[in-house]
Amino acid sequence: MQTKQAFAADRLMKVKSERMASQWTLRQTILYNLGIGYGAAAIEDDALLRFVLEEDTASFPTMTAVMGSSGAGAAIMDPQYGVNFQMIVHGEEEVELFGALPAEGALLSDSAIEGLWDLGEKKGAVLRMVKRLYRADDQSLLAACASTIMLRGNGNFGGSAEGAPKARATPERAPDGSASSITRPEQALIYRLSGDTNPLHSTPSFARAAGFPGPILHGLCTYGVCARILVGGLAQGDAARLKFIKVRFSSPVYPGETIRVEWWDEGAGSYAFQARAEERDVVVVKGGEARLE
Repeated sequence: MQTKQAFAADRLMKVKSERMASQWTLRQTILYNLGIGYGAAAIEDDALLRFVLEEDTASFPTMTAVMGSSGAGAAIMDPQYGVNFQMIVHGEEEVELFGALPAEGALLSDSAIEGLWDLGEKKGAVLRMVKRLYRADDQSLLAACASTIMLRGNGNFGGSAEGAPKARATPERAPDGSASSITRPEQALIYRLSGDTNPLHSTPSFARAAGFPGPILHGLCTYGVCARILVGGLAQGDAARLKFIKVRFSSPVYPGETIRVEWWDEGAGSYAFQARAEERDVVVVKGGEARLE
């Protein structure tokens, strides 16, 4: 009988990857944009065709989540660290943009584990990974991404809970604005072409075995859809104005549901927001933050 590997928290904290080279193609940009709903949107608005056609293709900020290589992310799935990957839940995602994001070209990336907190046996552990993307030609920083992962099966390892990420409170007043977008029934099947082929998002029998009535939308797809809605509602569709966005996932979205984003203007280009699945009136993203120029 194979012995379960103990959780190697100390070694996991030391994981980082050297700067690695990769190539990002125009086809990948278009597939990503289709995956977060720009195909359906462009049918209604010629101005959005730049996100889905090959001529003068526009990139979108949240595609940084799937660009480059993340050695730190791969480490979570390495059995030597003892992570119970069947109990992993994506908690938060964010990106800060520092330069114009190219629709294609050579990139450099590095990654590391930035934080690991112990919330106890019942709540598990919380891990934060960072990934940075650079231009290959001059090595200037393009974006800094961060992912917070809930390791629900790895709590009580002897670490501290001090400083663990916490959800930002929703403003106690009516939203200053809102907008919605209907996801397509096949949305997850399109988004998976950007790299996440987990059958939870594609195979009905697998999703049912995991306790869901059917495949759920990727959290990173919901992240991209929320950003697209914000760009449309607050930046007149100009994605380059979005310089920072952060979300905390609170409930899954099912492909075909309508995502409504509600936002609060906090001044100086900063916004708080949340998102809900309209049909079930369930908050699916909370504690959202965005900054636009």
